[in-house]
Amino acid sequence: MKQHFAAKITTLLQQAPFVGHLSRQKFVGQFILGLIKSRNVQFSEVAQHLNDAAKPASNETRIQDFFREVDLNYVLVARLLLSLLPAQGKLRLCLDRTEWDFGQCQVNVLLVTVGTGEVHVPLYWQLLDNRSGNSNAADRIAVLEKCVALLGKDRIGLVVGDREFVGHA
Repeated sequence: MKQHFAAKITTLLQQAPFVGHLSRQKFVGQFILGLIKSRNVQFSEVAQHLNDAAKPASNETRIQDFFREVDLNYVLVARLLLSLLPAQGKLRLCLDRTEWDFGQCQVNVLLVTVGTGEVHVPLYWQLLDNRSGNSNAADRIAVLEKCVALLGKDRIGLVVGDREFVGHA
């Protein structure tokens, strides 16, 4: 299963290379598998599953260097993540605002996930530039418009409470 999934990720990365260098493409594949294995987004946790031949501290430095040095095309990243979901049927968008504290630094993120059933992947996120942790209607509308442009409005199902509707809103 692990090898099949790794092969699928490698194939997807070759079809939509959002990083040009082959070694970075391989790293992205390892990083995605590390995210899945660790079920965590903290670099120190993902580093435990990145490369068994290296020390976790070296893996963590490699992750930090990648995100510091590589300018990712996030539209291509979103398309890659969408390719992991079923190609047919309605998808559910979930909008959330989260706040992370890094020491004295407060980071507020507006995040949209997309998925079906119990599987959701992050589709788009935006850092909020306010310290209150609140998003306004314009922020939320702008983020959702970008997601609708990626998905197409026909793929989006309407969800109210815990009940999902497959018709158009």
